[in-house]
Order: sequence, then structure tokens, then C-alpha cells
Amino acid sequence: MTIDNWTEVLAPVVGIVLAAITASLSYFFAKRSQLRADERRLKEKCYLEYIGALSNNVLSDNIEDARSKLSDAHNHILLIGNSDVVANLRKFSRLIGCDNTNGFTREEHDETLTSLLKSMRQDLYKNRKINDNYPVVSLNGKHRRDRKETPSN
Repeated sequence: MTIDNWTEVLAPVVGIVLAAITASLSYFFAKRSQLRADERRLKEKCYLEYIGALSNNVLSDNIEDARSKLSDAHNHILLIGNSDVVANLRKFSRLIGCDNTNGFTREEHDETLTSLLKSMRQDLYKNRKINDNYPVVSLNGKHRRDRKETPSN
């Protein structure tokens, strides 16, 4: 076999191999991107459920149901959150927990909540600058103990 014959045989084989490699790499990167997007959606859903349960815990008149939802949302984050989120979640949970006999100030609560939210945002968006100039935040709503009881007829 001459060089010309080898070239005629190898050219299509090389083309097929390159096409297969290109298709495989395209599939790999598309699949990886899809998995990351699915993971981000799952995390976002769990984080939003936690914030909703936290708000409900402050606003709801059914404290047992509110605590149950908050516990469920908390436990879901333990599974899907990154280490910073879980550490900040545990810190916030200990602060607001029923067994915290020391209590806490509004400033401690707001700073710990802000740290938790910042870590959630960092986990979702993967952008170090996402929290630049992010203010200290607090929960809005009227606490149960602040509500006036309405007389029942």
C-alpha cells in the first residue's frame, strides 16, 4: 500500500473519529450544564420553601404546623445546601431555637439571617460579587405576641 492509499483510507476514519469525539463532548457538556441547572432549581426551590416556612413561623396562628413546615424545609437544606449554607443555617436555627435560653437581640437575629441569605445567594449564583453592598435584612410581619386578640362571637 502506498501513502496515497493510506490517506484515502485514513481520511474518512479520522473524520468519523473526530465527529464521534465532537458529538460525545457536546453531549457531555450539555448534560453537565443541564444537571447544574437542575441542581440550581432544586436549591432555589428548597431555599424559597425555607424562607416561606420561616415567614409562616412568624406570622401563622398555628404554631405547630408552622414549626413542622420549618423543620421540613430545614432538613431539606441539610441535604442540598453547600457547607456554608448548612453552617449558617445551623447557626441561625440554634439562635431562634426554642432551647436557646439566652435569647437574642434583634440585631443578632438580623445579622445571622443576613449571613444565611448571603450564603444561599452565593450557592445559587456562584458569583462572588452577588452580595456586594447587600444590606442587613430582617423578617417583616407582625409577631404573634404583638397581635391583638379578636373576640369570638
